[in-house]
Amino acid sequence: MPLLASHVGRAAPLTVGSSQVREVFGYAPYWALSHESEWDYSVLTTVAYFALQPNPDGSLAQTGGQWTGWNSAELTDMINRAHAAGDRVVLTLKSSDDGTINLVDSTNRQALINSTISAIQSKNLDGVNVDFEAAASSNFPDLQAGLSTLAADLSQQVHAKWPKAEVSFATYAGSASWDGGVFNIGQIAPAVDALFVMAYDSVFSNLSGQAGPNAPLNGWTYNDTVDVQQYLTKAPASKIILGVPYYGYRWSTVSGAPYASTVSGATAEGFAAAVTDLSCAHPSLSQSWDSTGASPWASWWSPSANDPCGDNLGTPQELYYDDANSLGLKYDLINQNNLRGAGIWALGYDSGRTDLWGALHTHFSCPVTTNLSVTQATTEFNLILTAGTCSVAYYEVQQFDTTNNQGWFGMPAAAPAGGSATIAAEGYPGHTYQFQARAHTTSGLVSSWTGVSTAVATTATYAHPFKGMYTLDAFGGVSSDASPPLAATAYWPGWRIARAVKAQPGANTPQSGFVLDGYGGLHPYGASGVNETPDGSTHYWGFDIARDFAFLPDGSGGLVLDGYGGLHPFHVNGNTAPLAAQGNAYWPGWDIARKVVIFPDASGGYVLDAYGGVHPFGINGAVPAGVTSLAVTSYWPGWNIARDIVLVPGNNGHSGYVLDGFGGLHPFHPTGDGSTMPAAIPAGAYWPGWDIARGVIFLPGSASAGYTLDGYGGLHAFGGAAEVTNHPYWSGTPVGVAITGG
Repeated sequence: MPLLASHVGRAAPLTVGSSQVREVFGYAPYWALSHESEWDYSVLTTVAYFALQPNPDGSLAQTGGQWTGWNSAELTDMINRAHAAGDRVVLTLKSSDDGTINLVDSTNRQALINSTISAIQSKNLDGVNVDFEAAASSNFPDLQAGLSTLAADLSQQVHAKWPKAEVSFATYAGSASWDGGVFNIGQIAPAVDALFVMAYDSVFSNLSGQAGPNAPLNGWTYNDTVDVQQYLTKAPASKIILGVPYYGYRWSTVSGAPYASTVSGATAEGFAAAVTDLSCAHPSLSQSWDSTGASPWASWWSPSANDPCGDNLGTPQELYYDDANSLGLKYDLINQNNLRGAGIWALGYDSGRTDLWGALHTHFSCPVTTNLSVTQATTEFNLILTAGTCSVAYYEVQQFDTTNNQGWFGMPAAAPAGGSATIAAEGYPGHTYQFQARAHTTSGLVSSWTGVSTAVATTATYAHPFKGMYTLDAFGGVSSDASPPLAATAYWPGWRIARAVKAQPGANTPQSGFVLDGYGGLHPYGASGVNETPDGSTHYWGFDIARDFAFLPDGSGGLVLDGYGGLHPFHVNGNTAPLAAQGNAYWPGWDIARKVVIFPDASGGYVLDAYGGVHPFGINGAVPAGVTSLAVTSYWPGWNIARDIVLVPGNNGHSGYVLDGFGGLHPFHPTGDGSTMPAAIPAGAYWPGWDIARGVIFLPGSASAGYTLDGYGGLHAFGGAAEVTNHPYWSGTPVGVAITGG
């Protein structure tokens, strides 16, 4: 492996997510240990100290920088940081001397294994990586057999002492293309836990005497795609670690053209050094993307004198390297083939930058951090999500109401701004909530869930002029409109059978109520405690004829409206008080009735027909005398265009408005109860000629302000009501049915 100098810098620490299923193996060279505190241990899973050198007799050399690093405070600190993050730390045995490798793989094999086990034990490490980079040679014909035997013996003895230890071998990119060479992958793979495929330095075989990509994704003879496919024929995916380079090469070339012939040997540059090189004011700097190798490259002229970057080489320069984008494509290859993971040569080559850590998180981890106060003084509050250097496409968020013991409710997907997102959450006073969030990254990774909880104070201020507001869709879904989510008990996907939704009046308004289906069934939603009393009521039919229902003012029961105008009582929570409608209009066999409302004093109410007619009725008695005659401002005989009716406070609670399908609001009032015509209200939205308005609701206590609902879920304020931006919307699919709240 190339030896490069390290570079100064710090990467931000992150928290690892349990969804990380890939190994991220990083070599930690002894010369880079002074920067070990900068490394992101949250995404690393294995850190390999590089390295101790075996002697021919099987002992480990106790001289040089490797031995100094082995006994340094920096190594101790690195081990502690890695273990605190749940990472393995392993020892790398390094040799590139064929004679030494031959000796320790034969007569001194056991001595080397004994030395290795002692070294692992001395530092409380978690395994060993063998990086023996030998060359096939007739001088040492037994190298291949010796390495295969070493893999088997070392693995067996290390695992006998530490069953969970990791034993891995570093192998050449092309080793799986044949059974010759020093590494027989088919023999080594069964013995070890992992194979670190050194898939770099391919340019020297692919383009001898030319500049080119260090680790191409495609093209030429040696590339990552081919290497992976070859290894998969000799080893299971679960043992293959694709090594990637955190460095590139720079050449002096004859022309500066792509893949130009070189006039000098390659100079290795770590990623941080490459970025520094590119930031210098080179004459005629050109940066490009190599589409075959799928990696960046650059060229520029270095004059022989007065080079602003101080090189003074008098030749064109070419730099091929890997960045977050090209490494991300290699990580995609790893995920697509379900490999064990990615390997880094080497930690420290990106010091001072966070780009490459971000790529690792984006493809393998992306833990989410939440920020939420433990108590809330208002019913709307902010949940802040961040994911460090990870590239997030969007956050997925769910909410659970601990007080109601209901959830998890999906919240609108949040797109990040600069990697973070702020979610406007809603809660009821006196309720506690749990939230969980996870990131969907630009690479397609879904991170683990991260949880947080909060409590909304019983004295919390309501953030809106309503306590809660909800939209019913045609399939039975009850969606919140800038309100805390509530659970529904019935849902019919693909079947447009839901007809109405009403919040139950009382102290718990609007936290519970019923959804009406087209056959007349009433299905509770929201907080537990609202249930229909099975009292023999006759409001269920085997066909689609139920159209609406209304609660009595005390919430103890109500009336279900059928399409012919029939009004059918229901009771709630054991109530059995007499309840019957009298004097109501009835059109047998004619599906013309649409909506029903009940007066605040429970003396009666109105039925709205499809043409806009408003028909009074009495409850447990005759129609109240004062409402037998009405003054109306709209009626459309023969035209099915009336969509909703709403009563307003004041005027004895008998006056109101009719909503037409275009969005118009039309006042009416009784002529005999002393009331006057309600004021005209300009519609919040009006669609002439387009039958799309579906419902209307007034703000609690208001006679002039509220919202209309369109079929797509849009809410349109009128009368000075504040706009509601957080609500469901089904673009192009008109499934919005009704709106309720309080």
